[in-house]
Amino acid sequence: MKFLFLLIALVCPLKAELLAHFHTTRGDVTVVLHHDKTPQTVANFIALAQGTRPWLDPRTGSIRMTPYYDGTKFHRMNNNAIYQFAQGGSRIGDGSDGPGYTFKDEFHPSLTHVPYVLSMGNRGPNSNGSGFFLTGSIATPNYDGSYTVFGNVIEPASRTVVDEIIAAGPDGTTVNHITFSRTDPAAVAFNEQAQNLPTVAQAKGNLSVTAGVAATWTLAETQNAGDVFRAFRSTTLEATSWQELIGAYRHNGFARLGLASSIPPVNLDDATASKAFYNLTYVRHPGSVTPSTLSNRVIAMGFGSETLVYAFDSEGDRGTATLISGPQTSSSFPFIIFEKASEGHAFSFFVKNSTTQIPELLLCRIGCDAASNLLIAGRHFTYVGTSQPDLSITLDPLGGGYCEMTR
Repeated sequence: MKFLFLLIALVCPLKAELLAHFHTTRGDVTVVLHHDKTPQTVANFIALAQGTRPWLDPRTGSIRMTPYYDGTKFHRMNNNAIYQFAQGGSRIGDGSDGPGYTFKDEFHPSLTHVPYVLSMGNRGPNSNGSGFFLTGSIATPNYDGSYTVFGNVIEPASRTVVDEIIAAGPDGTTVNHITFSRTDPAAVAFNEQAQNLPTVAQAKGNLSVTAGVAATWTLAETQNAGDVFRAFRSTTLEATSWQELIGAYRHNGFARLGLASSIPPVNLDDATASKAFYNLTYVRHPGSVTPSTLSNRVIAMGFGSETLVYAFDSEGDRGTATLISGPQTSSSFPFIIFEKASEGHAFSFFVKNSTTQIPELLLCRIGCDAASNLLIAGRHFTYVGTSQPDLSITLDPLGGGYCEMTR
């Protein structure tokens, strides 16, 4: 009996595992994926890698169902005494793109940034898409609570390849393909298509053209909070001629519980070209509670023992801010918003503060996690913007904490 038990133990895995195998130009890396603790993140990674869910080509706006990561490079590296990682997942090659949608963070207390993990890259709370990074031999605990860990590199041989990828520097390694294996019934039963991820589809509707005036698209869809409309345009159909019509971007924001909102007809362009072609897409983000405007909202952001409160006017572009440093200590000052963006599960705004008590320029990125009729709760991460002589702006992390939006 003891021999039989030992034989069974050797044949059967001791743990339910779902494995990702990165086949790269520097060798193979096997990662244990935590589908039981981060199901959406793992499902998204599998579906993109296998090409089994639609995604949006960031260069043309066309909808594709091919393996997303094949041929991409590890485009960003850090290799010093504090940080060791290799970042990938960008088809354009600079980390500025994604699959056309975002999804929420999935933090689990047992998954931290110890050495040799697979984690999601992002641009702030709830902005996950296709970006990922592999860490090296140095733990980065300051990443915990900011980036979703969803895998661990266990095998020594795979860790050696990770070290080589990091040492090779930016664009030094290509992902040829990613395959998966499942070593237990629980892993086999995991369905990456049933994790309530965002969906990408061609927009249904009607195009109206008045030559020299406007080309307008009217959506013919049942609309929900979190729906995003995006448009790309070309006049030649050449692969490099497509451009996103930034002014046509529409996010159907969360209003109040039980109240419906919708996207009005969208002006695509002025219809002055002799011909034009459009790729029009509609992305649904289930469970979104992100507003599309900051009109009449009050946003409170915690920074340790201090709270910064922005009270927006009816236009949502300016207002009065209050810095609360203690029960009896506060000061107020005006502010102006000069850039803002709403997404499926996040909102960001660039603000100029008229005070010397805090940095003049702040980029605030807010993850919207839950909502009631009057309150949206979530987290924020904020950067300090510093103007440069060439008129550009560099960003340095300031920190994050809780965040509440009221109206």
